[in-house]
Amino acid sequence: MTAVLHGRPDAPAAGSGHTLLVADAVEQGRRGTASWVERELALGSKVYYKGWLPEGQQHWLSGPAGPRGARDAFASGQLEFLDFPTLVERSGATSAGVLAVYQDEVERAFDDLWPTVAMTQESPELPMADDAHLVSEYATWESGFDVLTGEWPVRMLCQLSVPAESERAMWETVAVHHRDLVDGVWSAAEDHGRWGPRGDLDAHVSRRFGAAVHGALRAAREREGCSDLHVDLAAVDFMDVSCAEILMLAARSAPAEQHIVLHNGPRFLRRLFDAVGRPPSVRESEDPR
Repeated sequence: MTAVLHGRPDAPAAGSGHTLLVADAVEQGRRGTASWVERELALGSKVYYKGWLPEGQQHWLSGPAGPRGARDAFASGQLEFLDFPTLVERSGATSAGVLAVYQDEVERAFDDLWPTVAMTQESPELPMADDAHLVSEYATWESGFDVLTGEWPVRMLCQLSVPAESERAMWETVAVHHRDLVDGVWSAAEDHGRWGPRGDLDAHVSRRFGAAVHGALRAAREREGCSDLHVDLAAVDFMDVSCAEILMLAARSAPAEQHIVLHNGPRFLRRLFDAVGRPPSVRESEDPR
């Protein structure tokens, strides 16, 4: 099965985390999610899965296409499902309500003496195109998962099925999850104050990369003290002109007091900046390559 967390090969298997899995096709997303759930079941985690449950039918995760052990885990109570409409009803479709549902599940799992909790949800398919309030609520409850994973031994896997979402929903979802996302041949994570993409950055993923940069810049502005975004490019294997231009445009659109500080930038990126004019908001660290 597809390894989900290849974006953070150094991450401890039992550590907390909040990851977004981006998939260009439903089957691709299912393979990655099945791999993640299978690992969590093997680690003895209590697994909660939220998504669109087929009425009167077996969910794919506990069927023949699901991971090993999922059917038995569902029967034993180690694996639980919650339908999205039921979640909306229970939460009142507010960020506070959604987080209260998740908090209740976490507390219930630890009351039952499960050592860790794994929570995952399918692509939400929210119509965010013209609803600024819904965008804000969505960003608040997704960011709230960082609080859960910071306070408890909880691992959260959110899924984004690109074909099922609007452009606005895709952009906002990636932006919110910029700290830890896995998208095909590239991924990104935040570590020790630096935001670090890794893998191949090409035209196919340029819009999602742009959303991630946007989210990282937005999050940096919300910090107290320095709002500069430190971008570590040491683990980038390939970057084409489209993604390099995104970095440049993001730097030009940043507020005057915010800078993008590049660490381990490739030579061609420096040449591009020199050719088209380096934005004054871009600084380059003196870290060795």
